[in-house]
Amino acid sequence: MEDLLRELTAFKKELAALENRNIALKTQLAHILQYHFDRSLLDRLEYFHTAFLQQDTRFEALRGELALQQVWVSEPDMNAINYENIRTHQVHIRSRLKSMETDLQQLMTIFLNYLQEHFPAISKNNG
Repeated sequence: MEDLLRELTAFKKELAALENRNIALKTQLAHILQYHFDRSLLDRLEYFHTAFLQQDTRFEALRGELALQQVWVSEPDMNAINYENIRTHQVHIRSRLKSMETDLQQLMTIFLNYLQEHFPAISKNNG
């Protein structure tokens, strides 16, 4: 169980890092909308806003799974069958976290490329 607890702690830290990256992207977008707003770019900026909010929803769902896993892993009366189920669920969580990391990295790349193309002064200042 100790190995699962250590890995679960690492997952929580990874999720927090992903959330922080998403917050930074949303902050950049808010800055653009507040100070450098160009109506002709509104559709694409709304796309990014929606994508960042969707990431928040995914993070919240995974945070709930992590909390549930924490309860299961911390349960002192584990038997072999439960351990295997918990380990399997943790593998599922690892896979979801990796997928989220990949998706956020792709979104970040697209967003930063968009900034570089349409807002070069901002992208140089914040990049």
